[in-house]
Amino acid sequence: MAGTGVDMTAARPHSSGQVYALYGHLDPTALSLDDAFARGLSWHQIPTDALMALDTGHPTLVRATLERLARSGEPLIGAVGFDDWWNTALSVMNPGWALAPARALVIDKPGLYARLREHEVDVAQFLVGAVSTVFLREARDTLGPRPILKPATGAGSRGVYRYRDDLDLDANLALYHQILRQGHVDSRTPIIAAAYLGEDDAAREISVDLVIGDHAIRAATVHEKRTATAVHPFVDNLMISPPTDHVITAALDELPPVLSRTAAAIALEAGVLHVELRLHHGCWHVLDIGVRPGMGLVAHSALARTGIDPRLVHLAATLGARLDPAALLAARGAHAATAIMCSYVAASQRPQVRLDRYGELAARLRDEVTVFGWHLNVAEVDDPMYRPDAGLSVGLGAPDIATALIRLRSLLDPYQLTTDTDTTTESVVAQ
Repeated sequence: MAGTGVDMTAARPHSSGQVYALYGHLDPTALSLDDAFARGLSWHQIPTDALMALDTGHPTLVRATLERLARSGEPLIGAVGFDDWWNTALSVMNPGWALAPARALVIDKPGLYARLREHEVDVAQFLVGAVSTVFLREARDTLGPRPILKPATGAGSRGVYRYRDDLDLDANLALYHQILRQGHVDSRTPIIAAAYLGEDDAAREISVDLVIGDHAIRAATVHEKRTATAVHPFVDNLMISPPTDHVITAALDELPPVLSRTAAAIALEAGVLHVELRLHHGCWHVLDIGVRPGMGLVAHSALARTGIDPRLVHLAATLGARLDPAALLAARGAHAATAIMCSYVAASQRPQVRLDRYGELAARLRDEVTVFGWHLNVAEVDDPMYRPDAGLSVGLGAPDIATALIRLRSLLDPYQLTTDTDTTTESVVAQ
């Protein structure tokens, strides 16, 4: 789950590029990043300025940057990215990069939707055009009162906006320009407007992380998006796996053929797909696809449920390395159910936020064996212009979802943490 700071904390160094230079060697029998690191693999996050140089593709800049990233005694074997960007840099560092065509497809939204339709995968009706009052009017009149807007060349949640039918065209246009600016998206970028598939009372949204090997799906982890905000920024406050919503579970038998056709459309021999889907009028519609694992604790949840780390599978596919099929087949998850929660300090408790108090929580999380990952963001400053806050992303496993949620609440309730993002100055987005 990636954070978008507003006024509380500064961005972490190099946080805009989740790309890592890889050194040593990859043991094909490893099933997780930790296993791989223990058996001879290491990595170093590539600074943003180095990524910018690599992304130019200019021979002089590339040569100097590769020399900068070289390490004596450790061979540089490639690089891996865990977001949707820096594809030129990754192609430079991974000659013959097998993921390049798929990555190029998924950030071409019109091309992606056309390819999915060719493979009989349902997608929303859409238009493509330049940001303008004329385009917004056409989108609203053609696609319904609340179309979804997103950059046609983008991926993830940057620049995504649901048209607000309580505002006029000019106000929507002004707000969307600000959202594009905040996401560092050029306003001249073509925009895709898609029909909002949420008018149906039975509409539900899920994400699925697919592990693919030899052109076949080897594992699939389905997360139900239990709670989410309705307007930008879109925030998933609680995700569970497997789903328990009766509308979703009634439609799960229809999901495997949709996922198979989706994987065929992307034509990936090996790697990971993160697929966002919405159930609309009884049919699964693909909303978006990333050729990578889900962000943040989503990958940890998949590992906890399947015993296979999708981050490692993605890394191996990036290098063109083949993981041991027998090891993958023998993998078993540690938990039958998982839950991921994004929570925040309640507004009434902000004056009591102190590092020592949340140090106590950190100790509890470390001692809880069912917790498979957490991230605590705490800031403290004696300045009335800053509001103290703390945001916690935490994931844990259990025999069933009910038990997982009880365990989460028992950990978080004593610290007055809430999932109400209206009380926060920081948003956490799960993708």
